[in-house]
Amino acid sequence: MTTQSEAPTHQGAQVPLKEKISYGFAEFGSQFVWTTVGSYLITFYTDIALIPAAAAANILLVARVLDGFQDLAFGYVAERTKSRWGRFRPYVIFGAPLLSISMILAFWMPFHGGNGAKIAWAGIGYVLLCFLYTVANMSYGSLAGVMTTDSGERVILNWIRNIGSQAAGLILDVATPFLLVSLVASEAAKERGFDSRSYFLTMLIFALIALPAFLITGLNVRERITMTPEQQKIPFSRTVKAVVTNDQLMVVFLTLLLQLFGLFGRIGIMFYYCRWLLGNPLLMAGVMLAFRIGTIIGSVTLPPFALKLGKRNMMMASVLSGGIFLVLIFFFGQTNLTVLLALQFLYGLSGFAAPIALSMVPDAVDYYELKTGVRADGTSYAAVSLSTKFANAIGGAAALYIMGWFGYNGALEVQSASALTGINIAANLVPAIMAFLAFVPLLFWKLDTKTMHEIEAELEVKRAARAEALAEGVSREEAERLAEAAERAAEKRGEI
Repeated sequence: MTTQSEAPTHQGAQVPLKEKISYGFAEFGSQFVWTTVGSYLITFYTDIALIPAAAAANILLVARVLDGFQDLAFGYVAERTKSRWGRFRPYVIFGAPLLSISMILAFWMPFHGGNGAKIAWAGIGYVLLCFLYTVANMSYGSLAGVMTTDSGERVILNWIRNIGSQAAGLILDVATPFLLVSLVASEAAKERGFDSRSYFLTMLIFALIALPAFLITGLNVRERITMTPEQQKIPFSRTVKAVVTNDQLMVVFLTLLLQLFGLFGRIGIMFYYCRWLLGNPLLMAGVMLAFRIGTIIGSVTLPPFALKLGKRNMMMASVLSGGIFLVLIFFFGQTNLTVLLALQFLYGLSGFAAPIALSMVPDAVDYYELKTGVRADGTSYAAVSLSTKFANAIGGAAALYIMGWFGYNGALEVQSASALTGINIAANLVPAIMAFLAFVPLLFWKLDTKTMHEIEAELEVKRAARAEALAEGVSREEAERLAEAAERAAEKRGEI
């Protein structure tokens, strides 16, 4: 009896609509973890648990770096998993419940008084949260590359994924500040905007929303691209080499690392920006809502143009315009709330390329498979996840270091002018510089639409020849030889 992952399927065919829609749900649930942790965990550490800013930065940095390295190992394990659900789906289905539990624990501080126990609890909890997020979300992200070989379909899948992300973000931007205020233990705490009780209950609600969203995706999508037995036998060292030496994958890695370094650092301290520079933590809802509306409009309307204008060109336009709007916010964001909201909207609009970047990963995987015969779906996505987590760790830590350098102290009722300047630099100027730097790696991307069509056709010929030979009882080595011969014959006939 064949498992689902072994079922014969035309790999380049369109993905059924039900699966496309289902694919976006896990991203919806993921943002209730990822965005919430990125936006509010730092504030929980410094202003609720009263962990010093430098210590909180160290927790983020160490945990994310450790988590990033284990991503590659887990990606290797996941892409070689055999189950009735496929290679990646079981980790989405069974990892989601543990992820929800770890999120709740991350926002609960049972210790008071000395910093040692609090730092240890926060550090262990954050490392656990990062690992379980990898299990569920890295596996989820790898699915787009094994549901179809069609580059255009991958853009659509990641476009739908981004819609799920923006829908969740919109809810979170509006609901989180008000939940934190309304669920406080006392009226006195409302003046501050949050307390330990409101944090815990808010995160409990979000964890319960995330769980079924992951399950909808895990239970409804199907994996269609499998690894050959020869590919499964490739050792971990060679798989890592396949990632590191894949020049096109490294383009995506570096672009996201630079761009997200600034973005995640900014997201992590926008609550500080609203509370101290704008004077009201509840303005976080309006400020982030303006950003989110712009992002939704951009990400819903603009990514399909990548099929005509090219993925690289769209990415270049995105990072350059984002950097420009951040510079404007740095200089003019505090002068007038209307100006800030308008610039936040435009900055959000410039972030339309997120689904395009994700669709570039399986393109790079196909390119490398054709070039070397090595396919590394999970490990390649893990490498991109590594760039995201490094960016989150370094960006978030750098923002806290800058704030600490300029004199921020979470225990004070009023911050110094120097501390306010540090918040503005960390929130806007540094992310702008990183956005401009992210333009450079994109100059080396070479997998345009025409090239990807050629790669897809060549891989289809090789896979079809291999399957036909195996069906006739030919040895696997001979099947590989026949697949190579079929490819060369197709090239001579002009079919590729």
